[in-house]
This record gives sequence, structure tokens and C-alpha cells, in this order.
Amino acid sequence: MQRLGLVRTATWILVVLIVAVTLVPLGLRPVVTANPSVERAAAYALTGLLMMVSYPKHWRRILIGSILLAGGLEAAQTLTGTRHGRFDDFLVKAGAALAGAVAGLALASLASRRLNARAGG
Repeated sequence: MQRLGLVRTATWILVVLIVAVTLVPLGLRPVVTANPSVERAAAYALTGLLMMVSYPKHWRRILIGSILLAGGLEAAQTLTGTRHGRFDDFLVKAGAALAGAVAGLALASLASRRLNARAGG
């Protein structure tokens, strides 16, 4: 149970970091790789995966929330002076978040089955 608390904390820290990095002026945006789409996809996929592992019973909300987060942050970028929201960026972010969430749901399901098998056998 303590591990789940750590995973949930890491999940929400990652969400806050994504919001911050998405909305800071372009000059303050950290660059990890030469390809920003790879960074976006990795961050959103990891967030989707961790969110689903943390809250597997809320899978519908997580799937919808992933899309809303990606779209909302892209839209919010248009309110900043140095950033711009783009539909193709939204597609990368939403697609990666959904892929990560589906993988997380599979992991959560597998973990649940293993726990049930141990309890029953």
C-alpha cells in the first residue's frame, strides 16, 4: 500500500511538471532531446500509465481526463506570449497518454490477477 502512495505522488508531480513545462515561456522550456515530439509522447505516456496504475477503477475518467488535459494545455498555450497550441501536438500528447493509460490498465489488471491468485491459492 505504501508503494501505491509513492506511485500516486509521482503521478501528480509529473502532471504538475507537464502543466508547468507546457505553459512556461518558450525560453524556459527544458530540452531533453532534439525532438520535442518524443519528449511530449514520453511524458504523456508515462503519465497515462502511472495514472492508470494508481487509479485503475477510474479508467474511464483517466481516459477522458488524458484527452482533456492534452487539449486544455494546448489551448492554454495560445494565451501565452511565446507559445502556440497546435492540433498535431495535441494528437501526439493525447495519443501517447491514451497508449500509456491502456498499458497501465493492462499492468493493473495483471497485478490484480496475481494478487487474487495468491489469495486463493
